Amino acid sequence: MKNLKYLIVCLVLISFSCKENEQPQFATVDMMAFITVLDEQGNNLLDPNQEGAYYPKDIKIFYERDGKMVEFYEGYLTMPRNFRIDPPEFGSDYLLALALDSEKTVIQWNEAEADTIIAEIQDNASSVIVQKVYYQGQLMHELPTTKRRGFTIIKPRQ
Repeated sequence: MKNLKYLIVCLVLISFSCKENEQPQFATVDMMAFITVLDEQGNNLLDPNQEGAYYPKDIKIFYERDGKMVEFYEGYLTMPRNFRIDPPEFGSDYLLALALDSEKTVIQWNEAEADTIIAEIQDNASSVIVQKVYYQGQLMHELPTTKRRGFTIIKPRQ
C-alpha cells in the first residue's frame, strides 16, 4: 500500500512537470582538444618512458581572463589543471586532452617551455563549441568535420 501511494505521487508530479510536445533542454559543451606532442625524431614527449618527456606534474595551464593570463587549478575536479594525459589506445599514442576554456590558452610544459593555443569559440544560449583552433598562427582544426579535434605539435629538443 505504501509503495502504491509513492507511485501515485510520482505519477502526479511527472504529469504536472511535463508539457505536451515539450522536449527536454540540453546544453552542448564541446571544448576539448587532443594534442600529440612529438620531437623532431617522432618520439612522443608525453610518453613517461621517453627520455626528455614532459611530466604531468610540471604542466600548467593558463587562460586569458579580462586581459590577464590566469593559471587554472581547481583541486576538487577530476582534471584539476584542466588537462589529462591519455594513454595509447585504439591505435593512438599518448595525447594531451586539454579543455580550451578561453580564446587564449597557454600550456606551460615546464619552467622553460610554453605554447599558446588560440581558439574561436561559439558561445550561445544552448551551446559552447570550439569552432577553430590555431597553434603558432597555423589553423589546426576547423568545424565542421567528422574528425576529433586533435592535432600534433612538434617540439624542438636541445
